[in-house]
Amino acid sequence: MAKPALPNLQSALADLHAATRGRLLASDHPSYEQTRRSFNAMAAGRPVAILQPDDTADVVAAVTWATDVDVAIGVRGGGHSVAGHSAPEGGLLIDLSKWRGAEVDPAARTAVALGGSRLMDLDAATTAYGLAAPSGTFVDTGIGGLTLSGGISYLVASEGFACDALIGAQLVTATGEVIDVDDQREPDLMWGLRGGGGNFGVVTHLRYRLADVTQVAGGRINFRGDGVPRVIERVIALEQHAPDSLSLQMLARRWPDDGALGLTLLVAWRGDPAEGAAALREVVADPSRIDGDVRPMNWLQVQALNPPLPFGLRHYWKGHLVRETPQDLADAVVDASREIRGRSVILIELIHGAAHRIPAATAAFGGRAAVANVTALAIWADPGDDETQIQWSRRTAARIEPFSLRGGGYLNYSELDLSASRVAAGFDAPSFDRLRRLKRIHDPTNRFRFNANIPPAS
Repeated sequence: MAKPALPNLQSALADLHAATRGRLLASDHPSYEQTRRSFNAMAAGRPVAILQPDDTADVVAAVTWATDVDVAIGVRGGGHSVAGHSAPEGGLLIDLSKWRGAEVDPAARTAVALGGSRLMDLDAATTAYGLAAPSGTFVDTGIGGLTLSGGISYLVASEGFACDALIGAQLVTATGEVIDVDDQREPDLMWGLRGGGGNFGVVTHLRYRLADVTQVAGGRINFRGDGVPRVIERVIALEQHAPDSLSLQMLARRWPDDGALGLTLLVAWRGDPAEGAAALREVVADPSRIDGDVRPMNWLQVQALNPPLPFGLRHYWKGHLVRETPQDLADAVVDASREIRGRSVILIELIHGAAHRIPAATAAFGGRAAVANVTALAIWADPGDDETQIQWSRRTAARIEPFSLRGGGYLNYSELDLSASRVAAGFDAPSFDRLRRLKRIHDPTNRFRFNANIPPAS
């Protein structure tokens, strides 16, 4: 007979409260609604309770409690999961958002960050020593979910993905065991954490290898009008032979004042700023440019090229990691851009250099061979626009699909209705099978299933 889910919720939560020192919020707590609020207003899951743990012992107690009462567990760091993974309907939410900060060892060029840290926390600590970890491009993003599922940053071409810089972690498994993970002590699990997401437990600490960022340049360059397709072609052509020091991203959009086709080019150059400006000279000289340039910056300024998005907007993101960037793909992006409404954009994150040279066997991450991540980011405020915006994102993803690496998207940008087949397509078959075997070892009952879920091998 199936075990009933929390037959006496009040009594069960009293047990959890007695076993932990952190802040426990049941649904009748005055702060519950505000705390459960997600980045994506469409991700409206209601946890049975939210625990903001004081320490690792609290996490262990919470995991043990969830196992005893047969409740699934969701984990929140920054809370930016567009797919709603940090808003677990009917589950226990372990909220690490207060666990922020990083300690740097400048001699070893490493940093250890708490599991709820944002990019801004890690960057502030490391930049003080002229160092940085490859991570992401929005400073308020939580480093945990981002790193564990890949991580595309302005260092992707010279240092690889964020998961490539992950050299250690502390993990609380579904049995409540605390494991220190690295390539020496737990090599299989370390491999799985580099791309397998939050499937194996609660990551309380992350340890990164750092890179020098004492000399960088960057820019946010805007183009508009009929010349935008030409600029997209030029940027893609430049990417084909770009040095590792150059990272490029594009945001195809519609300008709000008159609906003209627009493009924002995000540029990061690691090295002599004059060389960076020279590398982009032809693109910057395009007559459709309306403002922006490549100039010397510090690393924190580069990381601020993308202003954070506020919580509470509605999101539906869908796209593909692509294996090639032919003219037909550029045409598909332009055609889809002409249908954009409001704040929505098409994001093209170009990938080359070290991201491709790092051996695939070192990480579970399945996007190693992709030359770009192309995603339709539908972003809007009015619930009345739900159907229009969601259908645009889906149509755009369908236009991109012929160029897809394996038919799957970048799992950090997953859609709300992410299917099991799309998760599986994020990995090659041998890696997915290996991840399922790891899941069977460390979470055999799939307690951690509010994620891009990898089912345990049967």
